[in-house]
Amino acid sequence: MTKKVTVKWTQEKEFIAVDHDGGGQVGISGPNPEGKSMGASHLLLAALGGCMGTTIIAVMLKRRKEVESFEVEVVGESIEEWPKTFTSAHLTYTIKGRNIEEAIMERAVWLAENRYCTVSSTLGLPLTHEVVVINTDSNPLPTDHF
Repeated sequence: MTKKVTVKWTQEKEFIAVDHDGGGQVGISGPNPEGKSMGASHLLLAALGGCMGTTIIAVMLKRRKEVESFEVEVVGESIEEWPKTFTSAHLTYTIKGRNIEEAIMERAVWLAENRYCTVSSTLGLPLTHEVVVINTDSNPLPTDHF
């Protein structure tokens, strides 16, 4: 299978990347972006978080979990010298909803990291993670008991 992306220079250190599969676009800037687009190294971390997140949310929805919100925070550690290569990444998965079990989340993380996420597999970085589950299950007492 082949995937193709074209990166076009727009101005100064700004580029637009267009994927040829579905026409998705994203802005990319050089080092130290000033709010217009994401820098390439940050985009790499975003790709890791997005790849892991899509697998995890797919597992949770397949398990019929009532997910209200889901967030992946990715922190990459890099060397100080150029090219400032990433040496590791830590991901924090925060999921909020009803009937969310941490064991199922851990299994979903394992599946994403070890089987389905192309980005984590390609990067080959040591990954650590934390799972934060916010259950909104509520079992209010019936009002006729008061």
